[in-house]
Amino acid sequence: MKTLQKILLFISATVLISCSATDNDLGVSGEGSFSAKVNGEEFISLSVSVGATVANNVLAVQGSKSSGEFIRLNIMNYTGVGTYKTGDAVTNASSMIYGTINPVASWTSTFNIGSGTVIVTEETATTVTGTFSFEGVNTNAGNKTITEGKFSAPKS
Repeated sequence: MKTLQKILLFISATVLISCSATDNDLGVSGEGSFSAKVNGEEFISLSVSVGATVANNVLAVQGSKSSGEFIRLNIMNYTGVGTYKTGDAVTNASSMIYGTINPVASWTSTFNIGSGTVIVTEETATTVTGTFSFEGVNTNAGNKTITEGKFSAPKS
């Protein structure tokens, strides 16, 4: 029984020592990068959570942190390298979203709400690269300004 207790104590100590409060110390490598400033504070996605999908003239790019914060870019009528807007017309369904899971909330630029720009600078067979910024609107929690956004996302 004492041996079992020692093993459990060792495992518990190992788990506690391995935990970190930052995403930078996770020791997990991935292919993508996705970062921005949210109201001036750094948002750096876990590299393994970065991804892009291009299908049916839609580009979707997302990055997220271990805390559950995420930024998602959805570009409708995507045609490749170029500049795309959000929040400029009720007929424009493209969107950019910053969200959290604790508390559950989102700040959005879409249709004629908020404003934003995505510039796709390169697309290869395996990666989409670009920059972005937007004003995310949440009528209950105020706006969030996302600036200095950049991504290099592997395509799935």
